[in-house]
Amino acid sequence: MIKNISNKIYVIENELAANSTLIIGKKGNILIDTSLFPKKAMKIKQFSKDISGKDISLVINTHYHPDHTFGNSAFDCPIVSHKLTREFMKQMDENYLKQLKLEDIEIKLPNVVFENYFEYEDGIKLVIYSGPGHTLDSSYIHIESENIIIAGDTIITDIHPEIVPDSDLELWINTLENMPKVSNIIPGHGKIGNKEDIDKMIDYLEKIKQMKSGNINAYKLENDPNFKNRKHPELLKWSLENLLPS
Repeated sequence: MIKNISNKIYVIENELAANSTLIIGKKGNILIDTSLFPKKAMKIKQFSKDISGKDISLVINTHYHPDHTFGNSAFDCPIVSHKLTREFMKQMDENYLKQLKLEDIEIKLPNVVFENYFEYEDGIKLVIYSGPGHTLDSSYIHIESENIIIAGDTIITDIHPEIVPDSDLELWINTLENMPKVSNIIPGHGKIGNKEDIDKMIDYLEKIKQMKSGNINAYKLENDPNFKNRKHPELLKWSLENLLPS
């Protein structure tokens, strides 16, 4: 589903699949997260041309996970990411692809990297910030003029977030606490949200921490509205297995 949340920003919204965000620039367009499949990325590329007459001139990856990066191969333009994103993607070999049961994937690495933040302007100004937590390389994009954050998987709405083996809950919460409070938040997965979703993510992660330390039991967690009202509980089960492998 494609949603237009301003005259410059389109969200290719999914549920379990990662959201992609298209930003209409002055000379070219910017795409944030390219999806898992190059064929889908090609459709986004064509959509960009159809609605604006402009090509995508910049791609941004919010972190290294395949559902945000494997569409990179569809684009011949600069690809920006945190420097760790590039390093993690360098480790994706044939065995990695076999484990994912994916074929005919060309892993295209970011070729412009940053450490703390990166600014870009083409009729609209974006600032990309390092925001570790979900993964060490996670980043998010703030567009002050539009009062919008494109959060990557740092914020998930409607469904349970994925807590992966390299997630760091303390860093994740710290990133959320320092995010600008904006009117619109485009999550990595789920529907477009708002500043309340920052607080919901902090609450979610704090309670996961409490469960991990034994201060909250599974029954209380399952009946908490911030957990009960989210779809795909299998993701919560998988996250807990990553945190509590025993």
